[in-house]
Amino acid sequence: MIEKIKEGFISETLDELNSLEVDLSTEVIANESDIVIEKVFTAVHKIKGTAPMLGIDGLNMIAHSMEQVYGALRDGNISLTHEIVFNTIKLIPALKAELSINSVNNLDSEDVSKSIRYFDSLIS
Repeated sequence: MIEKIKEGFISETLDELNSLEVDLSTEVIANESDIVIEKVFTAVHKIKGTAPMLGIDGLNMIAHSMEQVYGALRDGNISLTHEIVFNTIKLIPALKAELSINSVNNLDSEDVSKSIRYFDSLIS
């Protein structure tokens, strides 16, 4: 039973992440930034809360950093910048890889670490 739930969570989350990649790499972010901010926040909040309950490790650090930044964006404490979008686009493949579905992208762990440090610096 838990494996079926886990498979459903992974499939649904990958679909959301794929959709976010499209939203973040197109004009959608310029025209509907509030909607995209909410979508990113909701996705990473769900990942942060659900993945550990299903025994999926390795997502919490990335999801936590992203959730904090996108929460601050939602609350109007910081403004959306090209750098935030750029680092989000770099972290989505890392989330997908941690879900054990490594896309064609070659992940650079130093790149991922830099993006997480960047997000953490926005909140500290």
